[in-house]
Amino acid sequence: MKSIAYLILFILLIPSFWWLLGSGYFNMHDDLQVMRFFQMNKCFLDGQIPCRWSPDMVWGYGQAMFNFYSAFPYYLGTLLHMVFPLTYLSTVKIVFLISFIIAGFGMYKLAKEFWGKLGGLLSAVLYTYAPYHALDIYVRGAMSESYALSLLPWMWYFTYRLIKKYSLTDLVGTSVSIALILMTHNISTMLYAPITLIWCVYWIVLTKDLKSTYRLIFAGSLGVGLASFFIIPAVFEQNIIQTKLLTLEYYDFKGHFVSLRQLFFDRSWGDGPSIYGDFDDISFQVGWPHWWLGILAFFNLIYLKLKRKAKNGLLFLISVLAVLTALTSFLTHSRSLYIWELIPQMNFVQFPWRILGLVMFFLSFLAGSIGYKKGFVIKSFIVFTILLTIVLNFNYFIPVQYSRLVTEESKLSGLAFELQQKAATLDYLPKTARTAPVSKAFEKPKVLEGDASVSILSVRSDSFSFDADVYNSSFIEIPVMYFPGWKVFVDDKETEINIHGDYGLIAISLEDGRHSVYGKFTNTPIRSVSNAVSLFSIGIIIVVLRFGGKYEEKDKRPL
Repeated sequence: MKSIAYLILFILLIPSFWWLLGSGYFNMHDDLQVMRFFQMNKCFLDGQIPCRWSPDMVWGYGQAMFNFYSAFPYYLGTLLHMVFPLTYLSTVKIVFLISFIIAGFGMYKLAKEFWGKLGGLLSAVLYTYAPYHALDIYVRGAMSESYALSLLPWMWYFTYRLIKKYSLTDLVGTSVSIALILMTHNISTMLYAPITLIWCVYWIVLTKDLKSTYRLIFAGSLGVGLASFFIIPAVFEQNIIQTKLLTLEYYDFKGHFVSLRQLFFDRSWGDGPSIYGDFDDISFQVGWPHWWLGILAFFNLIYLKLKRKAKNGLLFLISVLAVLTALTSFLTHSRSLYIWELIPQMNFVQFPWRILGLVMFFLSFLAGSIGYKKGFVIKSFIVFTILLTIVLNFNYFIPVQYSRLVTEESKLSGLAFELQQKAATLDYLPKTARTAPVSKAFEKPKVLEGDASVSILSVRSDSFSFDADVYNSSFIEIPVMYFPGWKVFVDDKETEINIHGDYGLIAISLEDGRHSVYGKFTNTPIRSVSNAVSLFSIGIIIVVLRFGGKYEEKDKRPL
């Protein structure tokens, strides 16, 4: 029966990712996905693991992109690209496709724990076919956020089960799901942390089992440890980049609130930008029949309470999900401005409509509770609603602009390549740079003082090299942006680095003679420690997998 339910769910998910199959490519707001996989693949080929420096970004001056930006989806896609004969275009689409499957099955597993199989199917379909889900992938191209949303149900599922009882699967599942979310999207991590803490505390109190606290802390710590190679530098090296640029001008959250019309009634669809006011050529709707079912679930809660059809713990869960749905919806509206201003860290969310991801999570989970009540009428209603959800939302899962003519060669050459190089110049800009580059990096190091002849710079993912014939002591600027970790060697001896110009480029002094210059991007102490913590945590996971299965407990269902 399990396999049949999974098969049915998979078939129901097919329309959501149908356009990700086959040749061609589609336009998206974050049109850097091909470039990011291209950069990550360079890292793997050069042995720069973990990948931190991306040499082709910022007009070719380089950027510490993966020191701060989402890691997990790009590691996953790069492994697939190296194992299977996939182009970079196919890799992007396959990784997006996988996120749909992870999200659907994760929500099914979570919701089934409380509402049964039909309720689980309803929640899974609602979650998958939420308009914001389509917006994230087919319009925004927000790979990291879409993966965070796909992993959230799994984290809640495993933490709930681990609190109920100890099992090896749930312990490892909790650790891995926490680690993957930490490695996927920093903003989502910030949003998910408080609600997940509330989720865990609620079940610990309900089960009255203090031992569950210890195993949850252990699993959570192990998850943080696994993700340390990414999360520790991303947090503790923020002081070396210009983070204020991430919240200024267009990225000021005050210009991106959503109106009630956009949330509940506007069914228009487009691929334009988010602009001030409620006339965006882009959809920020909660979705039909999603919010209808949210209202129905609330009345179903009253019915279950009056008829005493469910335990108080379950009724309280439904109530909390209803409140969280209302609260997160409110946070997308300008009336919630005082809350945003009260919590300074919310500035980094940038777009209040990003909270729609949580709205779709809570609302889909909540709506599945309709399936808790048994009977032919309810079953028929759920089947009808599942089909209605797909029919009402299928068109959103068709890219607005799709072309069969786009090829990997066209994306990674010429003007298209340059557009990707300059697309994120302000992201993670070091404080040593007074301004971001505005043109393509020069090919040969520049002789700023003295007299010398230099070769064209040879660049790899984490190194560069060139030869220089110096006729008179020279000061040479190298077209690589300085970032902590760079070291330069002249004739195999480390030399002093100067940070030069508005772009904060690497510059060195060379004495008379012929020299071989080699630059290497190395780990800072923070990165070295974080790598070691992750390796140690992998060792702990291996030990747990070897011996942890001996102590499994019987299931203690709190509801």
